[in-house]
Amino acid sequence: MCEEVFEMICSMDRRKVELQLVLQCAPTIAGLKTSNLLIVPRDLEDKVRFVLRHSGLLGYRLVYDRKRVIFLVFNRNMLVNYLSSKEVRKFLAGYGYRTDAFGYCLRFFQERYDSFVHNRKDFPHEMGVFLGYPLHDVKGFIEHGGDDFELSGYWKVYSDVKHAQELFERFDIVKDDMVRMISRGDSIKSIVSNYQADEANVAV
Repeated sequence: MCEEVFEMICSMDRRKVELQLVLQCAPTIAGLKTSNLLIVPRDLEDKVRFVLRHSGLLGYRLVYDRKRVIFLVFNRNMLVNYLSSKEVRKFLAGYGYRTDAFGYCLRFFQERYDSFVHNRKDFPHEMGVFLGYPLHDVKGFIEHGGDDFELSGYWKVYSDVKHAQELFERFDIVKDDMVRMISRGDSIKSIVSNYQADEANVAV
C-alpha cells in the first residue's frame, strides 16, 4: 500500500462498509479472485447486504463472532465452477461434503466454520477452497501444518511461486485503486462495473 492511499484511509471513516469491502475483498470485487472473507461489526450486517445488492457479488453470513459478523463475499459463477472441478470435489468429499449441490456445500462449510469459531477446535481446512486458493496450496498448508511455505501473502504458497507473486501484486494494485475510487464517492456497484468493462475491453 502506497503512502498516498494509507493517508486516504486514515482520513476516512473506518466503519464505512464500502471502505471495508475494498480493503478486505478488493481481489474479488475486481474479478481476480473467487471470494474473500469480510469481517465487520455486527450492527453493519444490514448495511453490507444493502451495499452488495445489485453489485453482482453475494454475501453469505458464516458466523457471528463476539460483536462481529463474518461474511463470505463471492462471485457465484466463479465459486460454483471451482468447487465443481473433479479435484476439488474429491478433496471436499474427504471432509464429508456431498458435492453435487452448491447450496449444500456452502451450508455445510458454514456449519463447520461456525463450530470452529465457537469451540476453537477442528479447524475447517477446506476453507481454502471456499476462498478460491489453489488446491495445491491448500493441501500444502495441511500437509506442512502451515510451515515450510515458499511465499506468504494473501495465502501461504507451496508451489508456482512466480504466478502467486504476480497475483498478489495485482491484488495490491486493485486495492489501492479502489480506495481512491471510494474516497471520491464511487459505489461498490460502479466499481464492479468498471472492472467488468475493463475486462471486456481487454478481451476485445
